[in-house]
Amino acid sequence: MKRLDTTVSSIRQVAEGYYELRFAWPAQGGDEPGPGRFVTIRAGGRYDPALRRPFAFSDYRAGAAGEGGEAAIVFQVRGRGTAHMAGLRPGDSLDALGPLGKGFGRPARGARPVLVAGGIGVGPMLYLAATLAEDAAAGLCEAPILAMGFRNAAFAPDIDLPAGAVICTDDGSSGFKGTVADWLAGFDPGSPPAFYACGPAPMMAAVARLAEARRAPYEAAVEQWMACGVGACAGCAVPVKSGGFVRACVDGPVLDGSIVDWEASR
Repeated sequence: MKRLDTTVSSIRQVAEGYYELRFAWPAQGGDEPGPGRFVTIRAGGRYDPALRRPFAFSDYRAGAAGEGGEAAIVFQVRGRGTAHMAGLRPGDSLDALGPLGKGFGRPARGARPVLVAGGIGVGPMLYLAATLAEDAAAGLCEAPILAMGFRNAAFAPDIDLPAGAVICTDDGSSGFKGTVADWLAGFDPGSPPAFYACGPAPMMAAVARLAEARRAPYEAAVEQWMACGVGACAGCAVPVKSGGFVRACVDGPVLDGSIVDWEASR
């Protein structure tokens, strides 16, 4: 983990209220962004807003040996900080801290990765899908399936999607009509599934029930508000079934989805 003074490479709107921000990533001696990990960004002036904002990586492209690369995030405009970020331009400076947190693991050989995304959870799942597609090409797992759920077509991102990606909308304005959980209920992975998800708690709970019914592993990237991002404040506590809490920023944000108390997380 390092604090980075970097620059914006590009920024564009990809859906209603959503933006993709790409920025230079200096070489850090092998500590590169991975799927499920995150970065915190100072979103505004020096003191306002006071807190950094956490964002999951949606992509990372390494440069030549010994050189940096380019990282990306997808974010939603929700307040002053993210509105400031939406107004950034190529060449603008960016104060970032990362990479932080624990990312996704790899599925067992021969397993079918089933990736589920909702809302802002699309970013990390796109990155994971691209990574697992490379693993599948190397024979390490079956080709991943990415299923994404949105309220309507306006929220579906204008981003290159992996082959076989499925879009679900509540109103049927794009792709499958219904929730992503509805689509999953009728999906046959053809191989033992390994579930991965990031999105709203009700969706994550639905995936947990499905994974339990199919006796499949489930890794969940939790969407929890983080104040510090480094485990100092415990503001990102996630309730677990055994009682107590874990911290999303350092124990996660990727957790074993079977241990999370999703009902208490709503």
